Amino acid sequence: MSVGKERALRFQFSWHPDSIDPLKFASPDDAVTGLWDPTRMRLAESAAIGDNGAISTTRCKSGKRDHFTIALRLTQEGSVLHLRSDIEQFMRAYMPATMKAVGCAPP
Repeated sequence: MSVGKERALRFQFSWHPDSIDPLKFASPDDAVTGLWDPTRMRLAESAAIGDNGAISTTRCKSGKRDHFTIALRLTQEGSVLHLRSDIEQFMRAYMPATMKAVGCAPP
């Protein structure tokens, strides 16, 4: 997602057969979904939030895959201060809406 000509947010959606631990994928060393100072967040089945994004996963059947994950990462690293509360508020609205759009009921 872009704001003006600058990319502001990057989303990654994935379906997978097994449950994952979002905190494992939130490591700052992960080039795709790495989050700064990640901690657990109560959302869906499991979630992690950091200073620059969040990852949330939940059970959602689609063919042979049983789980759905959304990763959100802010792309303006270091140039804009973001509050975790803003990221959390966004994910609390976005995750259920996306689950509904892909045919899952919220947990």
